[in-house]
Amino acid sequence: MLAQLTGARLIGDADIEVVGVCTVVGAGPRDLAFVGHAHDRHQARLTQAAAVIVDEDFAADFAHELPCAVLCAPDTSLLLARCIDALHPLPACVVGIHDSAVIAASAVIGVDVNIAAGVVVGAGCVVSDGCVVGENVVLKPGVKLGKNVRVGPGCVLGDDGFVFASDGRPVRHLGSVVVDDDVWFGANVCVDRGLLRDTRIGARSKIDNLVQIAHDVVIGKDVVVAAFVGIAGYATIGDGASIAGQAGVNPHVVIAPRVRVGGQSGVTNDVDVHGAAVSGTPAFAHRDWLKAMARLRRL
Repeated sequence: MLAQLTGARLIGDADIEVVGVCTVVGAGPRDLAFVGHAHDRHQARLTQAAAVIVDEDFAADFAHELPCAVLCAPDTSLLLARCIDALHPLPACVVGIHDSAVIAASAVIGVDVNIAAGVVVGAGCVVSDGCVVGENVVLKPGVKLGKNVRVGPGCVLGDDGFVFASDGRPVRHLGSVVVDDDVWFGANVCVDRGLLRDTRIGARSKIDNLVQIAHDVVIGKDVVVAAFVGIAGYATIGDGASIAGQAGVNPHVVIAPRVRVGGQSGVTNDVDVHGAAVSGTPAFAHRDWLKAMARLRRL
């Protein structure tokens, strides 16, 4: 039925039941896993998912190697959007305020609104003890801040990421933003909610002004990110890493713990050496980059 609803081509058992869409890593026997990037393709061969979403080229070459059913289409972004709509339908909006909602006496509530069960003042956000939230901060629904988190002025946590289907419509996101204890955000930081998993910021990490952290990014503990850095979707930053100003990290890149990324660097591939220092675009070993720059000036 899902193949018919979405216009996908099905390879495998048509009677398999799936209940939700998720990433290929960690998928379970009732999940439909999205294989949208080369990084996911090896994991697809090992997945526990009931079915996977892949493009036609990958299906033609490797469908016989996959341990599950396959939904394929030329355009996986559009197929993903259709599967999310089918398996995660938006609930109908019922006007009214649930008895369990806790609303501040000073709050101003508009007409014909729906305030669901368990909502506390701000659309389901959780702000733990000792947090400091600056002026003009926006915390979108489902954002969770641990203890002693400082969110600077103008930050936006939990807006949708930059993900569009080929027909131009935004792909609905299923994840949220989870911030662990003692994290520090400077001014005007943007952290996108996850598309298929939560975007996570580890304990004691420090994020400088004007940093963009995209959907499904996982940042470890004690990470330092300087101003004007952009971290693209699904990237993973290991514990204790540091990223200097104006650097960029490509989608799906994995940076090992305690790696140091130089200013204005472009990290286009995984950095898998614990404690390495890299610079340049594309980023490579910092010592080699210094030698290359010295030779370049003598040309």
